Amino acid sequence: MNNPNKGTLVISLDYELMWGIIDVLTKDGYGQTHVKQVPDVINKMIALFEEYDVHATFATVGMIMYSNSKELLADIPQVHPTYKQTVKSPYEHDYIPQITAEEECLFFQPEVAKRINSHKGMEFGTHTYCHYYCWAEGQTTEQFDADTKKAVEVAKRNGIEIKSIVFPRNQVSDEHLKICAKYGITSYRGNALKFFNEPKSTFEEIKNRICRLLDAYINVGGMTSIPYEKLEYKEGMLNVCASRMLRPYSSRLFFLEELRLRRIKKEMTYAAKKSEMYHLWWHPHNFGANMEENLRFLEGVLQTYKKCKERYGMQSCTMTEIKDQLS
Repeated sequence: MNNPNKGTLVISLDYELMWGIIDVLTKDGYGQTHVKQVPDVINKMIALFEEYDVHATFATVGMIMYSNSKELLADIPQVHPTYKQTVKSPYEHDYIPQITAEEECLFFQPEVAKRINSHKGMEFGTHTYCHYYCWAEGQTTEQFDADTKKAVEVAKRNGIEIKSIVFPRNQVSDEHLKICAKYGITSYRGNALKFFNEPKSTFEEIKNRICRLLDAYINVGGMTSIPYEKLEYKEGMLNVCASRMLRPYSSRLFFLEELRLRRIKKEMTYAAKKSEMYHLWWHPHNFGANMEENLRFLEGVLQTYKKCKERYGMQSCTMTEIKDQLS
């Protein structure tokens, strides 16, 4: 594996709209407070990325690429996931036909998706076609194959070549990676390296969640950048593993915002000095509420990148760009 001999900032975004949360949140609630604002969020994020010469991967749910539910229903794969928990699937309970004209903006944004691909430095990756859950009981690899084939096909119809994937809720196995490689996908975002012990009980799981929350503000689990030699290939695909989720602004914890930013600044600077990769990720809809505060925080992160670039030669790459450099 080649070594760029410089630190790298990687940013990936899970662009999923309501497709990614139909089993946990509602169109009338979270859809209105967060998801509806996504086009504005994406436009403003891209403007910041371009101002600071930062590249980013937008891992996009394929269903977003349609204009409405009628267009989608005419093109869905014949093979659907057969989850035991049917609430996870948009194909069940007549979910798609029940999307009203007023709700379409919460599910379909083909122009926004095309705009992402038109900007230099922005990569259009996949977040699967239907926000597919690879670990869900009842699904099969045949169903995932059909989903991946359709995701690549829909992108290709829009002049986009898919080379990277972010698996919904980071659910992945070697069998699913083999299928992705078959369709020309060469990198994926795996879980962050484990800084807390694997939970063996409910108590330990709760403890780990508390530690992860604290770690967003103070150094509990150590630095999260990744040495290039620890990046691994599986089934021909490079695991461009995550470092940290960029948590959204919380009005309840507003007094800790400076600590949260300082934590990321220190980690990024460490990665720049040590010539390691630092991979931040989040969902565009995370910025839908408190947009001004979230964008201001993001600009603080990007200003740190600019300093690291000037002082230590740090670079910014999409998932595919860093994969190509390391190959």
